[in-house]
Amino acid sequence: MLPKSFSHSSLGTYRNCPRQFKFQYIEKPVVRRKVSPQAFLGTAVHKALRHLYKMGADGVVWPENDVVEFYQKEWDKVDPESLVLPSEHYTVDDFIRIGREVLVRHYHKYKPFKHGVILGSELSLKFTLPETPFVISAKIDRLSKKDDGSLEICDYKTGQHMLQTHDLDFRFQMGLYQLAVQDAYPQFHDIDLVQIYLRQDEEVACRMSPDELDELTEQVRLTLAAIVAAERNDNFPPTESALCAYCNYEELCPARRHRFAMEVLEKEDSDGSTPEERAAEKAEAMIGVHLKIKEFEAEKRSLKEDLVELARELNMSKFFAKSGRVDVRISREEKLVTRTADQKAHADLNALVNGWEGMDLFFELNGNEFMKKVYLTGRLTDEQRDQLEEYIKRGERVVVIPRPSRKRFDNE
Repeated sequence: MLPKSFSHSSLGTYRNCPRQFKFQYIEKPVVRRKVSPQAFLGTAVHKALRHLYKMGADGVVWPENDVVEFYQKEWDKVDPESLVLPSEHYTVDDFIRIGREVLVRHYHKYKPFKHGVILGSELSLKFTLPETPFVISAKIDRLSKKDDGSLEICDYKTGQHMLQTHDLDFRFQMGLYQLAVQDAYPQFHDIDLVQIYLRQDEEVACRMSPDELDELTEQVRLTLAAIVAAERNDNFPPTESALCAYCNYEELCPARRHRFAMEVLEKEDSDGSTPEERAAEKAEAMIGVHLKIKEFEAEKRSLKEDLVELARELNMSKFFAKSGRVDVRISREEKLVTRTADQKAHADLNALVNGWEGMDLFFELNGNEFMKKVYLTGRLTDEQRDQLEEYIKRGERVVVIPRPSRKRFDNE
């Protein structure tokens, strides 16, 4: 069963790896939790900053030594052996030092931490995404009312990678935070979105316009629709990446668990043929066949291109050989813009069609079905066809079909 609410984190998990989303939010198996030192560094620093700004809002400056001591005590709570290091060149002490250094630098730069009126620190909010039944949750590091009456939504980052305001991850997180704040505090209209990158000692800030928030809402709606469709069809494929090393479900993942089994067998120096070893042999054979198929596919593509060129030159659509014939069909086609080709245009198209009376699709538009059953059957008004024009891509459709014959063809 799908979760009752979603967050930018859970939506990001689905975008990164649908299978991890299913593990974490639907199946919820009991597994040994991996802890990365980067994540624990972030948790410890966030806790220290929360106390620092809460005191600062009341005019109390927490002494620097006390801040560092508080931070160190957070690290004392974790077993160093349980941490998954990203590289053999890093130690747990390196991450403890990095966190301490960024805290001290931030302390001296922002002291006395009287950043307007603090409306919330690690503030939890929920709202219903406009025009959907989905609830979105947000946990905001700091929400402040500044002296000019505007609000500032602040999020602290302790990672090495710094986003820019046009990056999808920035807009997903901070835009959802703004929607949550606007729902909870509708009296405020001017809202600044700020991410403070502690390692880099930099701030990335912007304001999102109503049009940008509408676009974000549509993108989130489409992601949620994809999740609902995935749950209905039980289709959550794994996506392998560098993030797999930190995934709690790596040993359960269909894309990764065989690797673990083989590593165990190598350590045990097993004799005899186990199912895992037979699987490795079959995998090796499959790779060999796959490489041969790739070679044939390349040759097939080249032959297809040659036949299409000859079909144009000779104005023919059928070519006969001793073993059968090959049909070459060249035609004009109209199709709607796809999400893969242009995500923004596809989102705008979905919003347009969903707004037409009698076509409240809610889930993502099936372009092929729409063209076949609505557009080409004349069910649209002239105005609707004009509105749809910018989303229609016209081009050429080429189909090459080999048709081997059972009885050998003899043209003599």
